[in-house]
Formats: sequence, structure tokens, C-alpha cells
Amino acid sequence: MNQDIQTQEQLIEYLTSIDQQHLITYINNYTQQQITEFIDQINQLNKNYPGGIQEYANRARKLLLDASEDVNPFAEYTAHVPQGQNVDIYSDEYSRLEQLGVEEIKDTCFVLVAGGLGERLGYDGIKVALPIELVTNTTYLEYYCQFILNLQKKHGNKLLPFAIMTSDDTHKLTLQLLENNLYFGLQKEQVSLIKQEKVPAMLDNLAHFAQVPGKLLIDTKPHGHGDIHTLLYMSGLAQKWKNEGRKWLFIFQDTNAQAFRALPVVLGVSKENKFELNSVVVSRKPGEAVGAICYLVDKNNKGLTLNVEYNQLDPLVKAQGGEPVDEQGFSKYPGNINCLLFSLNEYETVLQETKGLIAEFINPKYADATKTKFKSSSRLECMMQDYPKLLGPQNKVGFTALNRRFCFSACKNDLATALTKQKSNLPLECAGSSENDFYWLNAELLRMAGVKIPDQISDEVNYNGLEFKFGPKIVLHPSFGVTLSEIKSRIKGNVQISSNSTVILGGQAELHSVNIDGYAQLFGNGQFNVDIKDTNGPKLVALEQQDGVPGYIKIRGYRLQK
Repeated sequence: MNQDIQTQEQLIEYLTSIDQQHLITYINNYTQQQITEFIDQINQLNKNYPGGIQEYANRARKLLLDASEDVNPFAEYTAHVPQGQNVDIYSDEYSRLEQLGVEEIKDTCFVLVAGGLGERLGYDGIKVALPIELVTNTTYLEYYCQFILNLQKKHGNKLLPFAIMTSDDTHKLTLQLLENNLYFGLQKEQVSLIKQEKVPAMLDNLAHFAQVPGKLLIDTKPHGHGDIHTLLYMSGLAQKWKNEGRKWLFIFQDTNAQAFRALPVVLGVSKENKFELNSVVVSRKPGEAVGAICYLVDKNNKGLTLNVEYNQLDPLVKAQGGEPVDEQGFSKYPGNINCLLFSLNEYETVLQETKGLIAEFINPKYADATKTKFKSSSRLECMMQDYPKLLGPQNKVGFTALNRRFCFSACKNDLATALTKQKSNLPLECAGSSENDFYWLNAELLRMAGVKIPDQISDEVNYNGLEFKFGPKIVLHPSFGVTLSEIKSRIKGNVQISSNSTVILGGQAELHSVNIDGYAQLFGNGQFNVDIKDTNGPKLVALEQQDGVPGYIKIRGYRLQK
């Protein structure tokens, strides 16, 4: 549909031509205002999806036919160990790659996928507004903005573009959070919000669209975070950044504060290996509910490096004798964390050729054995990590494998789910584990820089059986150092921090003779020579009750006792 629908007659003609005439069966029962709203919705849906809703329905019918016939999308593939680079964070190679990557920061664009609310966490709000930790209550969005701000300071304050994909649920709240905080120090013009729209829900294998009960309007649902590629194409941002001479595009998700610490090394790996797409990956156990990066080879011996979702991996590898494992028992198919680095030149070329339309999938719940109608409406979905399906064998795709706590700590599970994970000895991926990992990473970076910090437990929390064991609560503001080499440059003498300490470090502070046993905030310029003994420092303690407790504390099961 190249032109907007203007009249009721055009609406009827158009919907009949695309086999959606059931939508207008009772159109005469509605007011002119309701019909106008329906026409506006159709026009907007056609603008949102490349090719319009007719193309959407055509793609859906093919996928629904495959689903009804139980077609396995990987039936003609065999899985092999993918090619990538494992980087030991304690090695000289790490320092070399970090230094190589730092030089590429000035040409990097940042894209945050932030279309979700915190419902799964039990939190009523946008996830990027959650505090990462309780010592400073720094939110995820503030931390990301501050990191970008300090990355660009390393290169003469050249503005680094930052795009945020929002949704109907998160757009206004995200914009409000930015505006109320003056974009956390970033310039307004360097931040772009691109809103993800929804797609039609469907009733049956013929892709007939569902309607909102009692209305003419089509019922719509989220399309998945794979829309980020279409949005970067349709908004013109990818092309704009390429024309500005930018070289890299870094996509990360809403609640992974560790992602930025890994970025310089990942940039170094991509530059050295000339990767067009570099996925940051972590170790995973066979059977773990995490997507796996595999090298898939089809019957024509054509291969591609691609994420395979965990529910599709088992049938794929079963015929091959199961997942291959290393000497530690980890799968040789590393875990995908949806932290992706693209070479912008090749990426934008692919977007021009494909409009960023990622291969979709559908997961209908059928009403009966005939597999013709659904129990509830279904829609097409897409995932951003399926981008390699747009590529050919000539495109170089790889990965960078890092220590899990160094690059990934998602905040997505509520307390009950986290307890189930703990009983199964799996990563908790809740607010408490993310906070714990954040403190651990900051402490570990200081240890790597030469600071003496015992690896001991200070605060033990047990909330309804869910256990957290915290070491020193250390917060490194990005201004203290965005790389390990920069953090090392701040340590000038004998620095010791006890396991019971709570420490905030920021600014251009240089630590000379420093001994901290308790609470300390060293933030600013100049030399610090301090000896602090404070036995009444803040502690993390389990919640006694949840009435009247703010949501961001309630989802942790503990509070900071100051």
C-alpha cells in the first residue's frame, strides 16, 4: 500500500484485496469517528512494517504453514563449534586488546534496547530506571550515559551517538527520565529515541487479523527486539552515522551494567579479526536455558555462525551425540548474551539491501489437533541476534568469550524464580545477583590494578531461603576509569580496602597511601592519602516486611542499613 487510505470505500476495497474482509463485517455498526480511527490505524501499521500489513500477512502464512506441519527450521543443518576468540581477563592479551579497542571508541555508536517494563521482576516501572546498586542508587540509564560521557572524554569530547529503542510501554517514561535529569550529562542532540511499534495479532493459519473486543481496531502485540535493525534503517540513523565516518555499532540490553567494561576488548577483537559481527559470549552448561552460538552447515556445505535458542538446540545436536563439552564440563557452543558489535560499513549496506527485516518466527498455541485455529491470538516475532540470517558465507561473523561476571549480569527474574535457579545451581539473574556482580567486578578491577582487597564475605542475606553473599561494596564511577589501564593509572601507592568496606571512587582521584576499613567516598581531583576506620559502615540486611517498601528495594529482598 503506497498511498494512505482516505475513505471508507477505499478501506473496504483494500481489506478485501488482502483477504482481511472479516474486519469490516460489522462496519456499519460503528460511528464515523471509530471508522476514522480504524483507517488511521491501518495507515500507521502499513508505515511501521516494510511492505505493509499485506507483506506481514504473506510472511505469516508461510511460517504458519511450516508450524502446522512441524517443520524444523534446522532440519537440514549440522552444528559445529564456531570460530571466535577466548580472552582471559587476567592475561597480557587482554591488556593488548583493550588498548587496541580504546582507539576505536571515538568511532563507535551506541544502541540500547529498552522496550520492556519490569513486570517479570515484580517491578512497576521501566527497567532502565532501576538502581543497579543501593550504595549510590545509580540507575542503569544514568550509568550508561555516564559511561558514554567518559568514553568520549578520552577523545577530545567528540560526541558519541546514543540511540534508545523504546516501546509504547516505555517511550514516555524513558524520555521523562532523560529530561528530568538533563540527559545525565549527555547533549540532547546526541541521544535519539526510536519507538518500536506493534504488529497485528492473528487468529488462524490464514493470518486473519484479530480485533480488539468490541472495536473495529486490529489487536496488536510486540514484534520482538529484532525490530532494532528495521528501526535503524527506517529512521536513517545507521546511514547517517556511516556518512559521518563512524565505524562501529554496539547494541546492548537494558539491564546489563557489565557490558561497557567489556567493550574496549571486544572492539580490539573485532578490529584485529575484521569481524562484521562480533557477539560477546559466556560459558554455558549443556541444557542451560541460554541461546548458543553455533556454526551451522547445510546440506550444500554452506555455513553461518548463528545463535540457536536453547529449546531448538537439543533436537539439533541429539543426532550428533549431544553437545560437545570442554574439560570443565562447559558446552563448546558458548552462550549468547545479546551484546553485539557490528562493523557499521557492512551493517548499513546489509540494511539497505534487506530493510533490516530479520527472519521471523511464530509460536502459535493451537485450539485442537487440526492445527488451524489458535487458543489465543498469535503474532510474528523476531530477535536481534538472528541478524546473521541476512548474511552469506563471505561475511565474517565471530565471537569474543569473556568471564561471565565480567561482561554479563542480567536483571530479569523475580525472587521466586531466582530461588528456583539457586536450587538448580544456575545464575540467578535477579536484582540482588546483579548488584552483587556489580560490586564484585569493581573490586576485581581494583585488584587487577594492584589494590589489596581480601576475597571474603562481609554481608550475608537470607530472604525466604534466597541467599546472597556480598563482599566489599565498591562502586567505581566511570570517571575513575573506563578501562583497566586507566584504573591502574589512578593507583599510585599502597592501597588496601577491607572486605567490610563500602567505597565510592570517582573523578581524577589518585590513590597514594590509602587504607580503608569502613565507609569512604573519594571523589574528585588530586592525591588521596587516607586511613579510615569506620566500624559502623552500611550493611545489606534482609527485609523484615515489604509493606511500604519501594519497589526497587522490594524486588531485592534486602535493604541497605546505613
